[in-house]
Amino acid sequence: MKPSFLTRIVLIGLFLFVLAGCKTEGKRPVVKIGYMICNSEQETLQRFAPLTRYLSDACGVDFVLVPVDTHDFEKRFKNGDLTFTHTNSLLYVILREHHGLQLVASEKRGQFGSRSAGAIIARKGSGIVKLADIRGKRMAFGPMLAPTGYLAEYDLMLAAGINPEHDLGYYSIPPGSYKHEKLIYGVLYGKYDVAAAPLLDLETMAREGKISPDDFVILAQSKPIPYCTFGAARDADPALVKKVREALLALKPTDTAEVDGERLKVLKAASVDGYEELLDSDYNPIREMAKRVNMPPYQRY
Repeated sequence: MKPSFLTRIVLIGLFLFVLAGCKTEGKRPVVKIGYMICNSEQETLQRFAPLTRYLSDACGVDFVLVPVDTHDFEKRFKNGDLTFTHTNSLLYVILREHHGLQLVASEKRGQFGSRSAGAIIARKGSGIVKLADIRGKRMAFGPMLAPTGYLAEYDLMLAAGINPEHDLGYYSIPPGSYKHEKLIYGVLYGKYDVAAAPLLDLETMAREGKISPDDFVILAQSKPIPYCTFGAARDADPALVKKVREALLALKPTDTAEVDGERLKVLKAASVDGYEELLDSDYNPIREMAKRVNMPPYQRY
């Protein structure tokens, strides 16, 4: 016997109620992680999609990967668009000073682990063999907010009595993406006489067979300083911050995450060796550099 019209309405209503209940039960909070674009937006998405998925699975939250241009980052963070951040160490200092960013964990890559250093390089055989030789020469810097591609090298020059604004022939910053690689290649092929090169980029390019360390002379090198850093907004849920920190510190080379139906090794995809917990005081050398160089967040003009 067919059910009555009223019975059918009740059954449909019950089905929709159960369906709605299932959807609500499976819904997780959505939280945005802002990743500073380093080489390009596409590279940032590819590198950190597995890490973002891993954190979602580990923390029970649907994290969203948001690539953010370096110079837009503070505005986006101030507007409350981002709960967690992945930035270079200078941007971490700026966001902490201005907006109370919490330190979550620091990235480990290369020979210095959670730290890296800036270097001023010249091509071997160019006749430039010491820092004093760069006066009047053509120089390339990395992005202005790069701690080991601009800040550290500018500080090294000032300490040696060289004013980049007056003592160089000229200096510039390569346009477009992959700026650090471009300036290293620029020295190798003669576009620039000297360049401000992060040691990590020199190390990575040598490992990938793109350059040979024997092609360059290091004229000056900074002390190692903290590198890329995860942070959390001042008002972020403390329990979630703790989960994210623990998940990052627990990451192993064998850990994987599924992205678009493919299971990928998280650390390998991100080109990261792991994460460790530093103290905010470990970033004080960056603060001192920024004060000497008259850069954010301590600029005096």
